[in-house]
Amino acid sequence: MSQNSENPLKDKSILIIDDQKSFQQLLKGMLVQLGANNVSFYDSGEAALNKIDKDSVDIVFIDYNLGQGRNGKQFLEELKYLNKLSRHSISILVTGESTRSVVLSVLEIEPDDYLIKPFSSGMLKTRLSKLSNKKKLFFDANQAIEDGQLEAAVKIYLKIAKERPRNAQFCYKRVCQIYFDLGQYQNAFELLGNILATARPTWALTYMAQTCMFLAQYDKAIRICDELLGQNRFNIDALDIKALCLNHLDQGKESIFLIEQSCNISPHSFARQKTFAEIAQANNDLEALIKAHGTLLAMSKGTAFSHIDYQFNYIRAMFSQLHLANSKEEKADLSNQIKGSLRQAQNDPTVTEQHALFKEFNTFCEARLSVSEGDFLDAKKMIAPYIAEQSLSSSVLPDSVMALFDLGEFDDANAQLEKYKELNECDGQTLKQLQERNESLANHQTEFEQHNVRGIELYKKGDFQNAIEQFEMALKYAPMNTGSALNLLQALLQLLPRANQAADVILEKCRSNFRLVEGMALPRQHAKRLEDLKFEYNKLAKLYSQSN
Repeated sequence: MSQNSENPLKDKSILIIDDQKSFQQLLKGMLVQLGANNVSFYDSGEAALNKIDKDSVDIVFIDYNLGQGRNGKQFLEELKYLNKLSRHSISILVTGESTRSVVLSVLEIEPDDYLIKPFSSGMLKTRLSKLSNKKKLFFDANQAIEDGQLEAAVKIYLKIAKERPRNAQFCYKRVCQIYFDLGQYQNAFELLGNILATARPTWALTYMAQTCMFLAQYDKAIRICDELLGQNRFNIDALDIKALCLNHLDQGKESIFLIEQSCNISPHSFARQKTFAEIAQANNDLEALIKAHGTLLAMSKGTAFSHIDYQFNYIRAMFSQLHLANSKEEKADLSNQIKGSLRQAQNDPTVTEQHALFKEFNTFCEARLSVSEGDFLDAKKMIAPYIAEQSLSSSVLPDSVMALFDLGEFDDANAQLEKYKELNECDGQTLKQLQERNESLANHQTEFEQHNVRGIELYKKGDFQNAIEQFEMALKYAPMNTGSALNLLQALLQLLPRANQAADVILEKCRSNFRLVEGMALPRQHAKRLEDLKFEYNKLAKLYSQSN
């Protein structure tokens, strides 16, 4: 920002983002009176987003109510997320509302200031003068942060706090934030401890509660949060911290209640909605999980936060609910919701931009829906090409694992699960969900493996009849397992020449099991084995036909 003491607004690049032309002109008039000569307008955040550059904006006024789409708070959150505002720039949110929820929402994103309409030219001049002086005072600290020199920034803030007690609170807040970024929680604890030894300001209590949470001192953090909530039951920071601490202490029900309460007070925070989703998933509260992911999906549309994962996670949450549904009516309702969401997703720009990825995801979703409707064979045919070619996108691995578990393809499912664990972008909560699904099927997998292994042992001993019984038992636990189906076919074909009167039954069993694997893309090893078994079957079936 250029320095000009006589006319601080001259040559400053000033943006006004407001959907009301009348207010644009009113505010511009005030700014021109104060010496501004470079004022631009945008009617919406969407229009402004691609035009704003980090080094091109000195002052930005953002109206809280921007009409349709994102509000001003969300837009400022995007600007910060995209790093489009320099720390030397001044951001001011403007609102015509003074309700508690709006003010809390505005303060949460930490603009440099906020103005409540109507305001006078004199008030605007006073605020801009104070903000300009503040930016000058903290110029070196802000520049150090811009340059990634966080330790240097801490020293500057602490020096200013000592020399200018009136600015100490602001400095200590920034120092705590830097300590959090650096993971230096003990330093924050000591700094805040010294402050709280003589007074108990709300900001210091809030930061101390957060520090205690980072240090895993959950009970102490909760006590501080209770003190804060006793002063103000709408303290969203205290609600958030207490919810997270209770979640760590396995008090999931109360944790979800608090984070949902916090979301209701300030509903437009991406970070808070993500926390809501994480707590809901950690506690298997699927209704809350669907609600949180649905909100994240809706909030992300048309913003810098938009990502195809929001579509995926919302639909995955509904599948989790479908998996546990008891009644036919509930299953049908959830299936219809999933199908509707998949159709609606086709029009989402994040989906059209990544059509191939969504096609994979959609295939596994369709397969899982088929499983829920009892059509295992159709489900297996859908996903077989992806599994055989091992060409699956990493983003869809969780859906592949779930579908394979549903089908009883335990070896393939566990192989895909191991792949997912190795990914850098592996999501902890998703991994936990996959592992829980694996554990829930542990008995099935154990029974399947025992019968399958026992069948192989009996086959090697030439006891084909009992081997067949073991393979059939294995398939009861994993009805679409390719390896076990091929094992059963091999044993049946060994028994066929000795079958006599039971040959018709064995041939029908062979045909039934061939239907499980024929016409599918199979891994090379399985495909070669199937080809050999099919050749042997045709030869024996022909001999049997001729003998009759």
